[in-house]
Amino acid sequence: MSKKIWTLLSVLLLVASALAGCGSTPEPAKAPEPTAVPPTATTEAAEPAGGVALRITGPAQELSWTEEELKALGTIDVPYTGKDGTTTTYTGVLMSILLEAANAPADATLILVASDGFTAEIPVADVATCADCIVAFDPEGGLRSVLPSQGGKLQVKGLVEIQISGGSPAEAPAAGIPEGAALKITGKVGQEIGWLEADVLAMETLEAQSTNKSGETETYTGVLISKLLEMAVPAAGATTLVLVADDGYTAEVPLADVLACADCIVSFRSKGGFSTVLPGFAGSAQVKGVIEIQVK
Repeated sequence: MSKKIWTLLSVLLLVASALAGCGSTPEPAKAPEPTAVPPTATTEAAEPAGGVALRITGPAQELSWTEEELKALGTIDVPYTGKDGTTTTYTGVLMSILLEAANAPADATLILVASDGFTAEIPVADVATCADCIVAFDPEGGLRSVLPSQGGKLQVKGLVEIQISGGSPAEAPAAGIPEGAALKITGKVGQEIGWLEADVLAMETLEAQSTNKSGETETYTGVLISKLLEMAVPAAGATTLVLVADDGYTAEVPLADVLACADCIVSFRSKGGFSTVLPGFAGSAQVKGVIEIQVK
C-alpha cells in the first residue's frame, strides 16, 4: 500500500475520533450543596412577675396587695381629662379604702412612689374625703394614681408604693371578738373581729333607702358593711359573704359586690340588734337579726 494511502487513512481516523468526541453529552456539573443554616434561637418574652403590686408603708399598719387582691376590694370607674384635653376612664380602687385598711393618721402626708423613683405628696385629709381618687389599673400595665381634682404631678404612672409620713399615731382597731358580741366577722379574714352593740352604735353612720316587695320604700340608719369588712381585712381568695341571723337563717352574697356598694349597711333595729340592708340585692339578702358575717 502506498504511502499516500496510509496517510489518507490516518487523517480519516483522526477526523472520526474528533467527531465521536463532539457527539458525547458531558455530565452536568453538580450544584453546590446549600450550607445548612442553624435555626435561630427564639427568646420568649418574660412574663410579668407575680406578687405584690402595691405597698402602703409608714407609721400606720403596713399592708401590701397583688393586683387580684386590689380588684377583690371593689372597683369604680373614674373619668380623667389630661392636659391635652383627652378624657380617659380608669377603673380602680378608692384610695380612701386602702388608707382606712392601713389605719392612716388623718393629719399625715401621703407620698406616692413610682417604679422609676418619682414621688408626689398630698395630705391624707385630701384623699380620705375624695369620692373619685383611685389607685387605677393602667391599661398599659401596672398601677397609677388617678386624682381628677388634683394637679398633673399627682397622676403617678407606675405606682408601686404609698408612704405615710408624719401625723399623730392612729389607734389601731381592736381585734378579737369580745364576750357578748352583738355582731362579728369571721372566716377568711386577716383578723376575726366583733363588737358589742354599743360599739357599733358609736360608729359613723349613714342612711340607706330600701324598697320592699310591696313597693314601700323605707329609710334605715346603720354602718357601712364595707367599713366593717375593712377592719377584718378579707383574704385574697375570699369571694363570698354568708349573712347569719340569730335564728340560724343564712344568705350568701358576693363579697366584691358588697365592697363596691355605697349604701349596703348593717342597720339598727328599733328593738335592738341589727339587720342587713342591701339596696338592689335580692330580698333574701335583707337579713333581720344578723349576728355574724362569715367571709368565704
